[in-house]
Amino acid sequence: MKLDIAKLKLCDHCLGRLYGLRGHGLGNEERGRAIRIVYAMENNIDIEELYPEKCELCGGIFERLDDYARYVVEKIKEYEFNTFLIGSKFSEEILKKEKELQEIVGEEGESIGREFNREIGKRVMELTGKEPDLKDPDIAIIIDTRYDDIKLEIKPLLIYGRYRKLVRGIPQTKWPSGKYKESVEEIIAKPVMEMSRGEEHALHGMGREDIDARMLGNGRPFILEIKRPRRRNIDLKEVERRVNLSGKVEIFDLRFAYKDEIVKLKEAEPRKRYRIAINVDAGEDEIRDALKELIGKIKQRTPTRVKHRRADKIRIREVYDAKLVEKKNDMAVIEILAESGTYIKELMHGDDGRTQPNLAEKLGKKVEVKWLDVIEILDSEKLN
Repeated sequence: MKLDIAKLKLCDHCLGRLYGLRGHGLGNEERGRAIRIVYAMENNIDIEELYPEKCELCGGIFERLDDYARYVVEKIKEYEFNTFLIGSKFSEEILKKEKELQEIVGEEGESIGREFNREIGKRVMELTGKEPDLKDPDIAIIIDTRYDDIKLEIKPLLIYGRYRKLVRGIPQTKWPSGKYKESVEEIIAKPVMEMSRGEEHALHGMGREDIDARMLGNGRPFILEIKRPRRRNIDLKEVERRVNLSGKVEIFDLRFAYKDEIVKLKEAEPRKRYRIAINVDAGEDEIRDALKELIGKIKQRTPTRVKHRRADKIRIREVYDAKLVEKKNDMAVIEILAESGTYIKELMHGDDGRTQPNLAEKLGKKVEVKWLDVIEILDSEKLN
């Protein structure tokens, strides 16, 4: 034994923790008690003489484990959760002294934070009936022992689904300036916020459509993120019912999601099928012939309409199919299958040559876009 137990003013927890790699099957408090007993017997000392009035390392923190646990339970009682994780912060003074003692012993122990977290975790589990989770807890509880303060990190509630935007004139996400009074995000989030009692929300979509475009067909995959929810077990069928009553947005295929799915959703680059209506003074055969010349690789410089908020550069995209669906007077409806990120309106009117090739150039006539719909997103539908 490298330390003189009689000179140390440590509680059983802190003494036992210094020798945490010895005496398997014992908790640190039991180990510390055993070490003290052996020392007292070897030196013919009354064991009670070896106990300090106050531990010089932890300052008596381990005498207050039950109090901390009750404080934690009180703090988290308004949140619904299934799993939790305990974390902690200790003063630099405590950590420095523990390191000095560990160096004398020979790095045979564990840290004060690890033991504290474990012991509080046991008590919280007994009081709540919930299970600890070291990787992905619903709620992380950080106890700052320096100030007897507790901070909570609440795992966001994530809901995957697909949406159809049935009307034009609303953006996908909430508009910072308040120019648009509602968005797809806000319509979907409203019932979820009410049911989960969350504090904020965000919508992560697999791409986005223009404000004046509808999203139809098989719908756009999305994940709705609710921050700091107080309720997690919400009825997704009821969420779907309430949103669909709006008449503006429809959602379906709802399920709970995971954080890593957001990255996969954002990184996905599915092909998309569009229908676009244009006004042009050209015959059907002219339009069909011109559309054939658009199939293949195209070059698109950032459109004039969005260059104020996006980098002005040239992007190479591919058009897989382009066909005339309907022609009535001067209006033509065209269906386009293109690579993700293709600017379809500019493919039609050319944007003063910023998109090459384009339909207006091939026809040698002015093309005016009337409306645009996304009618299919060809994704795998498998994120996890």
